[in-house]
Amino acid sequence: MNYLAHFYLSFDQEPLIIGNLLGDFARGRLDHPRNDRYNSPIKQGILLHRQIDSFTDTHPAGQACRQALPARFGKYKGVVMDMYFDYFLAKHFKDYHPLSLKHFTIWVYGILEKHRAVIPPEALMLVDSMIKYDWLYNYQFAEGMNRSFVGMSRRYPFLAGIEQAGTELFDNEALYESYFRQFFPDLISTCKDFLSFD
Repeated sequence: MNYLAHFYLSFDQEPLIIGNLLGDFARGRLDHPRNDRYNSPIKQGILLHRQIDSFTDTHPAGQACRQALPARFGKYKGVVMDMYFDYFLAKHFKDYHPLSLKHFTIWVYGILEKHRAVIPPEALMLVDSMIKYDWLYNYQFAEGMNRSFVGMSRRYPFLAGIEQAGTELFDNEALYESYFRQFFPDLISTCKDFLSFD
């Protein structure tokens, strides 16, 4: 899953939001000294991020979605799928959260700004771009998705070809939404179980 889903699956808890952001930046065991800057609730968010990624990789609907993607996306099909699923979450956000997407994203950006001191520099670069270009809100629009894919292809040469992912999404939107609808309720349940929520 991509950033919007990770933040949503933090269930409105600030430390989990920060940890879910840092899941791609905190390396190895969390008891390693390099991770001492993070308190226990943030570390729980990092572990939640890892649980989300693992579940997504192994869920039958996630596997079927990746198989349905064109071969040209190669080993980065998972990245494409994660972006597609954030698009569907953004598009249908009112079905999942009492806040509007606009108010939720403003709230999340405020939390990220509030906790800048604990966010490492490489993650801060991402946060600043996310806020400046309002990634989370713009995931619901074709223009926002296409801009994201083009931006990724420019920033990361190894993702060459991913700029075509928007066209694929909107040519076959119903198919990819069906995978999201099969998958996302199970992901919500497994995250609640992981966090021992009722």
